[in-house]
Amino acid sequence: MLTLYKMLPVWGLPSPSPPCMKLEAWLRMTNIPYEVGGFDMTRAPKRKVPYVDDDGALLGDSTFILEHLERTRDVHPDAHLSASARAVATAFRRMMKENTYFVTVHIRWAGDDSWARTRLAFADQFPSALPLEQRLGILDSLRPGMLAVLDAQGMGRHTPEEVCQIGQVDLTAVRDYLGDKPYMMGDRVSTVDATVFAHVDNILRSDVESPLIDWAREQSTLVAYCDRLRAAYFPELSAAS
Repeated sequence: MLTLYKMLPVWGLPSPSPPCMKLEAWLRMTNIPYEVGGFDMTRAPKRKVPYVDDDGALLGDSTFILEHLERTRDVHPDAHLSASARAVATAFRRMMKENTYFVTVHIRWAGDDSWARTRLAFADQFPSALPLEQRLGILDSLRPGMLAVLDAQGMGRHTPEEVCQIGQVDLTAVRDYLGDKPYMMGDRVSTVDATVFAHVDNILRSDVESPLIDWAREQSTLVAYCDRLRAAYFPELSAAS
C-alpha cells in the first residue's frame, strides 16, 4: 500500500501545502489506492512534504513521485495530449510551482497579521498532545527560515502590493487559458489540473487578508473550476464547504 505523508486538512483544503494537495489530487484522478500517514521530517527524503512510502521505498518531491507512480502503476493521465499541449501544460505547471507557490507563501507568512492567522491554523499539524503554545512556538521558530527562503527566491524582496500583482498575473493567465473549458487542456482531466487546482484553491481558501485573495474570489471561472474538481475528487470536502 502506498502511504502519503502530507500536511493535514485546514481551511477546508485537502492540504494547505499546494504540492501535497497536488499529489493527493493526482492520486485520486488516477485511482491509485493510498493511505495517509502523519509526517515526520526526519524521515522525509528531501526534508519536505509530501513524501511517500511505496512498499518500503521512501520517495520525495511531488513531481518525482508522480513520475515514479506513472512508471510503476502504468498510469498515463496525459497520454491523450499532443506534444504542443504537453508543452503548454508543462509551462503552467512550472509557473505554479516556481512562482505562484511563493506568492501563496508570502501572503501567509510575511505579513504579521496574516502570520497570526496562519500560525493558529497550522498549529494542528503537530500532535495534539503538545500544548498549543509549544506548537505555536515551533511555528514561530520556522518563520525566519521561510522568510529567508522567500528572500533568496526573490518574492520576499517585493512589497505586498507587488506580490499581489505578480499573483494576479499568474491567475489571470490560468483564467484566460481555461476559458469555458471544463479542464485546463480540454474535456479530459490531466496532470496540469492537479497542479493548477492545488495552487489556485490554496489561494481561494486561505483564511488571511489579501487583496489577491479578494480578487481571486471574484473570478467566477477560477471559482467554478476549483469547485468542479473539488466535487469530483474531494466530495467529502465539497459537501462540507
